[in-house]
This record gives sequence, C-alpha cells and structure tokens, in this order.
Amino acid sequence: MSLDFPRASFVDGARFTAQVGVPNVVLGLFAKRPLPTRVASAVHAEDFAYGLVEGLVRRFAPDPFWISVAREDALLVHHPDDIRTVLGGSPEPFASDPGTKRKGMAAFQPNALTISRTPLWQNRRAFAEAVLDTAQPVHRLAPGFLAVVAEEADRLGAQPVADWTVVNRTFQRITRRVVFGDAAADDVSLATELGELMAAGNKMPGKPADGYAAFVNRVQRYMDEAEPGSLCSLVAEAPSDGDTDVAGQLIHWLFAMGDTLAANVLRALAALSTHPLQRAEARAELSGADLSAPKSVVALDYLAGCLCEAMRLWPTTPLFGRVTTRDVRFATGALLPAGKQVLIPNFFNHRNRDRITFADRFAPEEWASGTAGEDWSFNFFSHGSQGCPGASLAMLLGAAFIGHVVEDAALRVSGTSLRPGRRLPHGLDVYALKLTRS
Repeated sequence: MSLDFPRASFVDGARFTAQVGVPNVVLGLFAKRPLPTRVASAVHAEDFAYGLVEGLVRRFAPDPFWISVAREDALLVHHPDDIRTVLGGSPEPFASDPGTKRKGMAAFQPNALTISRTPLWQNRRAFAEAVLDTAQPVHRLAPGFLAVVAEEADRLGAQPVADWTVVNRTFQRITRRVVFGDAAADDVSLATELGELMAAGNKMPGKPADGYAAFVNRVQRYMDEAEPGSLCSLVAEAPSDGDTDVAGQLIHWLFAMGDTLAANVLRALAALSTHPLQRAEARAELSGADLSAPKSVVALDYLAGCLCEAMRLWPTTPLFGRVTTRDVRFATGALLPAGKQVLIPNFFNHRNRDRITFADRFAPEEWASGTAGEDWSFNFFSHGSQGCPGASLAMLLGAAFIGHVVEDAALRVSGTSLRPGRRLPHGLDVYALKLTRS
C-alpha cells in the first residue's frame, strides 16, 4: 500500500502557479475581467495550461499528486475514480469552501449553498431542491419559462448584430423574469449591482462587500411580492429555517442563469455555426419539436448535447476546489490529511486526450447516444450530492434558446475561427463572438 501521493517538483509547482493559478486570479475568479480575458485568449494561455497539466498527469498517472500552488500544497485529482471519491464525498469529508473561494464569495454571497458545511448545507440544499424541482425531469413552471425564452430570443433575433454584452443582457433579463417575474424584467440595475459585488469578490475580502446588504434587501422585496409563475412564488412553501438565508440563496441563481448560462449558450452556438454537419443534425431534430412544450424540449437530446459539449470544451469553472474536514485514506492507501486542499482541473479533465477519444472535437452525439453523461471526468454541473440543483432547469432554458436561434437559418455566430476536423482551442473568448443575421 502506498504511504503517500507522489509529489511534483518545486519547478513544477512554480510553473503551475504561473500558468494556472495566477492567470485564474488575474482573469477574475468570480467576475471575469474583459481585457485580461481577451489577452489570455490571444496568447493561447489555456493551451499552455493544458499542456503543463498533461505532462504532469502522464508522469504521475494514475495517481493524484501533490503540487505547490503559491505557498500551499494541493492534491491534484484527475482520474475519474478519484474524482468520484472527492465529489462523492462532498460536503463531508471534502468540503467545498477552501479559503480562497470562501473569502471571495463572502463579498456577494456569504451564506451560499456552495460554501456551506453541515448542517447548514442540508438546510440550504433542501430549500434549493424544493424551489428548483431538482428531483423532477421538468420544472412545474416550465411552460411559462419557455414562453419567456421565446419572447427574449425573438427580441434578440430582431437585431442585426448582437455581441456578448447584448447576449448577456438578454439572459439577465430572462433570469430576472424566471426568478422574480415580469416586474423585474427591466430592472437592469440588479445585474449591475451584482456584477459590482462579484468584482469585489475578485479581491477576496472575506466579508460582504459594500452594497451587499442593500442588494439583498432588493432581492427580499421581490420575494415579498412573489409574482405568480416565478421561482419566488415557490419560496414560501419550500423548507427553510432561520439559518437558510433565503434571499441569499437566490443570488446564486441570478449569476448562474444570467452570466454562466449565457456564456455556455453563446459558445454552443459558435460551435454549431462553424460545424455544418452538427448544425444540420440539430435542425433535423428541431423539425418536429415544439419549443413551447417542456416535454418536447427535454426530448431534444442532440441539442442538449450541443450545450453539454460547449460546457465540456470550454468550462466556465476551470478548477474545482475542495478541502478535507478530516483525514481521508484513498484506495491506494495514501493518506490525505485534514485541512488539505484538493484541486480538480476541469480544463484538463474535460479534454484529457489519453482518456477521451473525442477530447478536442465538437461531439454532441456522445451525450445524445453515447456514455459521456456517465463520465465523472466531466464536471460542469459537478457530480454527487453537490451536483448543481438547477442543472435540469439550466439545460431546459439553454436548449430552448439554442433551438430558437438554430431554427432561424439566418442567424450565425461570427468572431471565431473554429474549424471541423481541426483540434479545437482550449479557450473561446465570448467577448469576440457576435450573433449576426446574414
């Protein structure tokens, strides 16, 4: 039995810090900074980061290994069996609140589910699952949500050119209508204020940022009004106690649907626009579909696969962090002590060429008719008990929006050089993409 995990060298740690750790901080851990993001894309920083980790994994595989990140050791986990151990053991003994994440999220969501430990985690998770209908294949309010998506997709499609800013605003508007109702549709200051709070989180202050209390009060006012047909209308019947911080839980839904989903959808559309065979397959699937009917949208397996591929190829969360709450012994016998950080590099695991035959190509069929959905290497929604409680709702909204765009044969995404038959890049800059009408 192994007594310890292998350890990368000091030089390896310095390179990892310089090529992975520092760029993630500079780009913005919680709110992306446009200029650094554009620069990183221009110099193919993501490709160099992948190459570094690929070399390390080939050297130490199949074991996890220690790597120095700045002045702290972290265990880098890359094999799906070990990923299952970590994510299957969250939030105990693998808590999802390592110091950096906790200090950053404190600025805009100090009581977030994603940084909660037991027993708070159980309370907040039960609340989220009740409102988001996590256990159901289709959300009970899905018909109204699909009507919102259709209206906003039509508004966007009427514009000859829509860059990232416009697409993002569209999804923020969808999000406000889904979460709060139509009364919040034009309340753009909500997104502005949340963006400012998340930007403050980039500095990892370890406490709520200025303006947080006022922002939560605005969220609470919408909750108090509870417009029928919105997620807020389900809050009153959901389980919660005095420690749940109900208004604070909704903040996560605002940026997950309003920013993260927007990026994933735009990247999926970029891949479809540059891959004619996959676009034809998606349009063929749509030919008999009713995008206003939830069951019809859920049945669009290939279209959903397109969205999953965008999240696999270009994960918006490149690294997952966990921290051990107690000593943990792995299957090899190696002991991971309490208080140690674990890193799961999605940017590498999603594209590991030594394991994944379709690593660098756009392959929606692997989700529609293959086994990609069963692979713990792919963690854009995480896995295990801490898997995203809103994953089904996000897929419903995202697939429906993509469907409306793909049905409009005149709409294309420009600003990308993706090519079928060539290895896809590890980065796809949303700030360079534009939805255009030909």
